[in-house]
Amino acid sequence: MHILTTTSASLDDLAEPVDLRQTPADVVALSFTDSDLAGLAAAWQADADRLPSMRLAALRDLRHPMSVDLWIDSVARHARVILVRVLGGYDWWRYG
Repeated sequence: MHILTTTSASLDDLAEPVDLRQTPADVVALSFTDSDLAGLAAAWQADADRLPSMRLAALRDLRHPMSVDLWIDSVARHARVILVRVLGGYDWWRYG
């Protein structure tokens, strides 16, 4: 008989913590989709002088719980509006 060693790990366990080094803004938006973020950036840029400040973040960069906590403390808690677009369901960004 052979005993196989196995481990259980999620994608979140494999991610390294990162600091996005963003400054606070009135509106923050997060998405896994680059086209979402590019579209929001282009729309905001078209009328930036009349719109509130905005920060965008890719959810793939906020996979580690420490990254999420740091981003919330430094950016999200100061925002007036937070938009999070999660495709794929709850498990794709469980900690967030």
